[in-house]
Amino acid sequence: MQIVAALLSLATPNLPRLLHFYQTLLGIPPQVQLSREGEPVYVEFRLPGLRLGLYRSLHPEFAAQAGAVSLCLQVQDLAACLGSLAAVLAEHQIPVSPLRQAFHGQEVDFQDPDGNRIVLHQPSAAFWQAMTWAGTSN
Repeated sequence: MQIVAALLSLATPNLPRLLHFYQTLLGIPPQVQLSREGEPVYVEFRLPGLRLGLYRSLHPEFAAQAGAVSLCLQVQDLAACLGSLAAVLAEHQIPVSPLRQAFHGQEVDFQDPDGNRIVLHQPSAAFWQAMTWAGTSN
């Protein structure tokens, strides 16, 4: 098997709602948008190390199951990131977990409007020293 690319794609019955949420969360518009009759049916965000696709699905078996997916986003300043997300989290009435501190850094988690888990992680210096990332640096 020769894999040429990998992406995480999330099915949703309400693409406009999830698109708005992720566009606000990530602070960028999607780089790809496919439409049918003027309505988006697929969008894709291209992030360092990840392509995140969102698509409209009318199949109930593709509905999000809480805890089935965890999207971990590493950030440089967790407090600043949470401050910038306060409005969208309040808009969707999304609670954020208490701050957790561990060897690998500090983190919080919450769910997107469809129930997918999102972890915001600010790595510690010890984490970067312990990890070997081929071709990247912190």
